[in-house]
Amino acid sequence: MAKMNAVKKFLMQRTAGSGTTCVRVDRELSGQNRRLYRQSRTYRVKANLVGSSNMSLDVYKLRDSFMLQKGYSLAMQQWNKSYEEAKDVVKDNVRGRWRDFRIDIRPFLGDVFANSVTLKANGTGVTATPVQVDEYANSSTAYTTGGLFRDFGLRTDSNTFDIIAEYNKEGKVQPSPQSSTTEAAYVELNANLEDDEVLNLQGDGNLPPYDADSTLPLEVLEYVGTIYRDADGNTKSTTGYFDAPLGAVYFFGGSTNVPSIIDTGGGLASFYCEIEVQAGDYKGVMAHPYVDAKKLGSGN
Repeated sequence: MAKMNAVKKFLMQRTAGSGTTCVRVDRELSGQNRRLYRQSRTYRVKANLVGSSNMSLDVYKLRDSFMLQKGYSLAMQQWNKSYEEAKDVVKDNVRGRWRDFRIDIRPFLGDVFANSVTLKANGTGVTATPVQVDEYANSSTAYTTGGLFRDFGLRTDSNTFDIIAEYNKEGKVQPSPQSSTTEAAYVELNANLEDDEVLNLQGDGNLPPYDADSTLPLEVLEYVGTIYRDADGNTKSTTGYFDAPLGAVYFFGGSTNVPSIIDTGGGLASFYCEIEVQAGDYKGVMAHPYVDAKKLGSGN
C-alpha cells in the first residue's frame, strides 16, 4: 500500500489584534489537505522562523493535564448527549458529514488567530492566499428552552462553557471525615490508646494534596521555547518537535517585526512563522487520540 502523503508544512499569517496568537493545527491541516483532521488529537508539531528579520517568538502549548483531558472528555460527552433527542429524528445518512467536536482554544476572547496560506505563481512573483475553509465552527449546544446556545472553551463568559471549570464542579472535594473525634469504642480497655494518635489518624490526609476549591482554569499553558534571530547573529530557528494537545499552539511576540519573504508582484507579504507537523499514520501526520472519541459519542 502506498504511503499516505499530506501537506505538513505551511506559512502562517496573523490576523489583526494585540492578543495572544493562536494556531489551530487541525484547521490548517484540514484546509491544506482537503479532508477532516479532528481536534481531539495530540499533534506532533514544531514552529520555525521565516524570513531574515530580527525577531523573537515565545512558543506555548496547552498543558497536558489531568484536568484538561477530563474536562475535554466531559464536554464532548455532554455535547453528544445534548443531541440525543435530535438524533431520533435525523437519520444517519443526512447528518453533517464533517461534524466534529471542537472547543474555542483562545484563553481570552481578545486573542487572535494565525491562519495558513497557499502559494501560487503569478508571473512576476508568488501570490499567498489564506487557505480556503468552508466551515470550521466551535461546537455549541442549546442550554435554555428559548434556544440560546453556548459553545465550549478555555474561559467562562455568557456564550462559553469553561470545560475545566465545568469538570471541576463534578469533583469538588470535601474534608473526609468532616470532623475529628477522640472517642473510641471500649477506650477504657485499651491502655495504650493515645488521643493524639486518634486525631492524627483522622486529620492527616483529611484534605487533598492540591487546591480542591479552584482549578485556576485560565492557567492552561506550558512553555515550549523561544525562537529568535538577533542583531548579533544569534539564532534559534526552530522549537523542534513537541506534542500539542488538541493541535493548539500559542505565540507571544513578533508582532512589530514580522518578516516579509514572499514577493507578490505588488509588494511583500508578511508572515508570522511556519508550522510543521511530523509525518505519521494519521492521514499522513503524527497525531494520537487525546480522548476516546468513539466512547464519548464522536468519530475517530
